[in-house]
Amino acid sequence: MGHGLDAAGPLSNRARAFLNAYARWVTVDPGPGDEECRAAMTAALGYCDEDALTALRRIQHRYSGLTYRSPLRASEIVVEPVFDVDPDERLIRFDHAVSDTAPDGCRYGLLHPDGTLWFGFLETHVPAFPSLEHFLECDALLHHAHRQDLRSTEAPTDATAHRELLLGSHPKLRRLDTASGSCVEWWTDDEHLVFYDGLAGRLAADGRGASRAPTTVLTWRLDAPVTSAA
Repeated sequence: MGHGLDAAGPLSNRARAFLNAYARWVTVDPGPGDEECRAAMTAALGYCDEDALTALRRIQHRYSGLTYRSPLRASEIVVEPVFDVDPDERLIRFDHAVSDTAPDGCRYGLLHPDGTLWFGFLETHVPAFPSLEHFLECDALLHHAHRQDLRSTEAPTDATAHRELLLGSHPKLRRLDTASGSCVEWWTDDEHLVFYDGLAGRLAADGRGASRAPTTVLTWRLDAPVTSAA
């Protein structure tokens, strides 16, 4: 399996084109070796999760060292997941999965062994995407959207009600699952592209549903249809 820029893998043509145009590779520290990871799991959990270790090495092999300016994070980021295990929560995680190249010490991204990508701010972290690939697809689509005709920027107090009204008035809208996640969603009807960004709100609400920060909804007019496999 090759690096994300070299092998098709699970990424769409759009995401690969975006990474080939704007990303580069840097050298990063892979963290502890296999035997050290196994020893840490055994000490903290009482057993060794070989599937978690295999998942980490697969992600590292494909993406470690990938760096580019992320439209979603509005900063230069680098992918450098390393093994960690929390003995109190009895939880394995891969820290520094998505890190700012100039970290502020407050926000971070980590992966769980099941592949889910979580973003955090200080002590709060929330599930953001089903996988690192979903995040990369989101960044590629946001980059594309920023080159379209922006028609509106809204901050509804009730994002769910806003979405229901939108779908009622535009019944052909479909969700672009490959670029969406737990806190952000993409919708398109081939004429419009709609982006719901609720990540800041979820973090402001300490990961709970009720948010002190509204969801931002951006709508663009498209010059060409968007497909999930584009």
